[in-house]
Amino acid sequence: MAEAFLQVVLDNLSSLIKGEIGLIMGVDVEMNKLSSTLTTIQAVLEDAEQKQLESKPIQNWLGKLNDLAYEIDDILDECATHVSIMEHRRSSRYSLKKILFRRKIGRKMKQVTEKLDVVAAEREKFHLRDMPIDRAREVVATRETGSILDESHHVYGREEDKEKIVDILVNHVKDNQEISILPIIGIGGLGKTTLAQLVFNDQRVVEHFDKKFWVCVSDNFDLKTLIKGMIESLTGNGSASELVQLDTLQRCLRELLNQKRYLLVLDDIWNDHQEKWYALRNVLACGSTGASIIVTTRQKKVADVMGTLPAHNLTGLSEEHCWLLLRERAFGQEEKKYPNLEVIGKEIVNKCAGVPLAAKALGGLLRFKRTEKDWIYVKESKILDLPQEETLILPALRLSYHHLPLALRQCFAYCAVFPKDYPIDKKKLIFHWMAHGYISSNGILEVEDVGDKVCNELVLRSLLQDVPEREGNVFILHDLVHDLAQSIMENKVPGTKNVRSASNDKIRQVNLAKKYEAFPQSSRPEMEYMSYILKNFSRLRILEASYSGINELPSAVGNLKHLRQLNLSGNGIRTLPDSLCSLWNLKILDLYRCQRLVALPKSMRYLKSLRHLCLENCMSLSEMPSKFSELTNLRTLSLFIVGQNRGNQLEELQRLNLGGKLEIHHLERVKNPMDAKKANIGEKKDLRYLSLIWEGKNGSRLMEDVDEKVLEELEPHPNVETLQIIGFNGRCFPSWRTNSTLKKVVEISIKGCQNCLRLPHLRELPQLKILRLANLGIEYIVEDDVQGGDAVSVDFPSLEQLNLYDLPNLRGFFKDQVMREVFPNLLDLRIERCPCFKFPPLLFFKMMHTLRCTSSALASVSKLETLTFLEVKIDKNMTCIPIETLKSLTNLKKLEIDQTDEVCVRPEDGWLQYLNALETLYIVGWSELVELPEEIKHLKSLTRVGFYELPKMVCLPNALQHVSSLQNLVLSNLPQLDSLPDWLANFASLENLYISGCPKLASLPASIQGMPNLKYLYAFDCPELAKRCERGKGTDWHKIAHIPYVEIY
Repeated sequence: MAEAFLQVVLDNLSSLIKGEIGLIMGVDVEMNKLSSTLTTIQAVLEDAEQKQLESKPIQNWLGKLNDLAYEIDDILDECATHVSIMEHRRSSRYSLKKILFRRKIGRKMKQVTEKLDVVAAEREKFHLRDMPIDRAREVVATRETGSILDESHHVYGREEDKEKIVDILVNHVKDNQEISILPIIGIGGLGKTTLAQLVFNDQRVVEHFDKKFWVCVSDNFDLKTLIKGMIESLTGNGSASELVQLDTLQRCLRELLNQKRYLLVLDDIWNDHQEKWYALRNVLACGSTGASIIVTTRQKKVADVMGTLPAHNLTGLSEEHCWLLLRERAFGQEEKKYPNLEVIGKEIVNKCAGVPLAAKALGGLLRFKRTEKDWIYVKESKILDLPQEETLILPALRLSYHHLPLALRQCFAYCAVFPKDYPIDKKKLIFHWMAHGYISSNGILEVEDVGDKVCNELVLRSLLQDVPEREGNVFILHDLVHDLAQSIMENKVPGTKNVRSASNDKIRQVNLAKKYEAFPQSSRPEMEYMSYILKNFSRLRILEASYSGINELPSAVGNLKHLRQLNLSGNGIRTLPDSLCSLWNLKILDLYRCQRLVALPKSMRYLKSLRHLCLENCMSLSEMPSKFSELTNLRTLSLFIVGQNRGNQLEELQRLNLGGKLEIHHLERVKNPMDAKKANIGEKKDLRYLSLIWEGKNGSRLMEDVDEKVLEELEPHPNVETLQIIGFNGRCFPSWRTNSTLKKVVEISIKGCQNCLRLPHLRELPQLKILRLANLGIEYIVEDDVQGGDAVSVDFPSLEQLNLYDLPNLRGFFKDQVMREVFPNLLDLRIERCPCFKFPPLLFFKMMHTLRCTSSALASVSKLETLTFLEVKIDKNMTCIPIETLKSLTNLKKLEIDQTDEVCVRPEDGWLQYLNALETLYIVGWSELVELPEEIKHLKSLTRVGFYELPKMVCLPNALQHVSSLQNLVLSNLPQLDSLPDWLANFASLENLYISGCPKLASLPASIQGMPNLKYLYAFDCPELAKRCERGKGTDWHKIAHIPYVEIY
């Protein structure tokens, strides 16, 4: 990693020299000398990085170099900060204070130059080779693969993968005229080559293809070399080596493949240059139908360039298969059993993280070890502490690191700071890279955009993995990739190996809540106190103090001159010290959920480097400091509060190029619509979320008109994706160019606009997926009549979720009941406290799976075959469940019924008998309910039942005893429940029993001892039960001692 951080330092140094900072500070000669020496050293760092794995002296030399690189970085930062402040304040260069500062910097620069000369001279004795740094390093492959499978060892857990690929090759693409190319993607050691060998040698594949050949590509994607390898594999001799001309080679290969259905495996490809691949593909485009190529690679980017079929993403082996593999390597054919070692071995398997190479390597490491001590040592050691020459795990993974462009290496290695399996927020990661100086703006790209590209590149190279449900925003590292990053960081950052020997001025990052420091990483109990950190860690770039319980930020924070990021989110701070505004380099200030914060420092405008000010949920703020418009670098301002004085009104937003999320509060304070126009909201092309909030009631018609004109002037840029309007007092929404201004809007919320009787045109918005309406006076969502050609148009074509809350006058969706396609993609509909609402007749929701509404509304709808979740509130107009509607719910899996009025639902009405697919039943607040219908016993799929807030339930309904499929039972807030029946043991499949708020429940039935599958028992706010079931002491403890997880209090 030394070569990566050294490049960061060199880039900073080059920038300062170019900006003549050295001349201004009087250290131009020293800066140029430093640049020359560092460039000379950098030329040999690629070689040193590889050799330091076997050479302790080189490792120590790299450690010294890293120490110096960080020291130089600090000095350069001081220079840049001093000059920047001087230029902004237009102060004289020749004041005594500035002369003394330049003298101090000159002395530091001279000292560090002398130290660097010593380190540079040491490199000569290591005989390191110069290697270019302007391209990705070519790494010599540690092994060359072939098509022959090693049959001396069993292959575990890949049968399903093999079958899927064989099926594609033999059945699905056999008639394709073009070459079919199937990439197999996975991290190093996952078994991509082994899977390709399994497919290659499968008898069905052998019989299906006329020709099969295999080439191990690795780094050398040279056209002539590859064609020679293919000819050699096809002919079985070395005749191709005699051919020299590319044309001759191409013709020879074409003759061999002409009109043949062939299978080619290109193993271990790193090349992602399209032109190189296209040149090879053109040569191969001579086979018959069904000709196929399998490509194995670690990089999604390669698969995107080469693949014509969806990539096969290879996943890790199960723990069971990893254990079988490890056991085979550890014990071989030995017949003697070692049960004690097997227990330890199954724990060692956790280290493998599903990677076969790790299982084989660890098994091989244990091959001749038969003592518990040896096995425990491996179990308790980190992968990176085990002998690399024996395991070869990290060396195999290091190939991925060395193929990274130089600019990405530091960014990847930094990910070791996060714990294993930690979900890494993309924005947070980019902020950290910014704070440490690993990324910077590049031409027209802002630094955040550069960080976004780096994240995407690391994902494409399989070093970061998207979390599926939050794709593109949250990442994780595979455990072994985390070990790789950690091994790169080890010894590369000052003091990491021996944290106690690291001086405080080398610490770059501190987390107050978790009491650890990063760069180097360690834990210090004394870091509990903010004052200790501010006193001892003067070189910090990042100070993480979120949710640390602090209520005050000391003024000494102003001494952290190098600080780039300060995170105070989730604390009880009421005010911030003025000294905060002296942090000239501060780029990120995070105050998220500082709910007691009443004011920001008055001098905020002096934070000239500030790019991101996060103020979400700072609910106590009443106004902004004046002259926010001077923060011209600001890119994120999540909250702006309109003030009542000049200097903190909407026009302060005019010059700010804001992006991301912006909430504007107290718009009722805007008295002149021209002030709203000056905010220039429509020109802020990077805004994605805009929230416009009025917090006062304007009674007069005149003020309603003002609000309407203000909202008209706050028309957003067409790139906005989420729009929220709250408390708007006007009667009419603005005549924004609906289809152009809101063409990319995905989510709209309109709340508390009680004067509004008519919504804007929303039904034709092409991207709208979520619509939330609450506290409005509207009667219909769509008021306008549909005439002429519009009659066949689709209303709300993309809408997936519709929430309608507290709309007392709402009668329906459309005033015009003309039949046309509506809500074709609606999945989730929630209607609450809309007493007049009725579904239109014959309305059909062809995709909806979730519905929340009242029983009256439910009774007016039919055709709900797709519904899987229904939450219905029984209202005063109904005395029974609408059975006719329930008959259509043939796919319903979850039903929640909530009674809010004093009505009685009769269990004899048979409302459960039609719900054959039901898996979950929740019953809430039924004042009279004591029994369930007998037909519940016919619900063979029912696995979860919950009873909540049932004031008259004394015991469990008898009908429930026949539900043998039950796995989860919840009993919550049942004040009269005093016992559980002996037939509780009928629930042989029950795994979870949750009881809360049942004060009269004094004991559990003895039959609970006969429930072998019960794993979790939770009981809260049940004082009598808590006494009798006290762990090890209570009179009923013996009844539940067999349950693995018990929590009762």
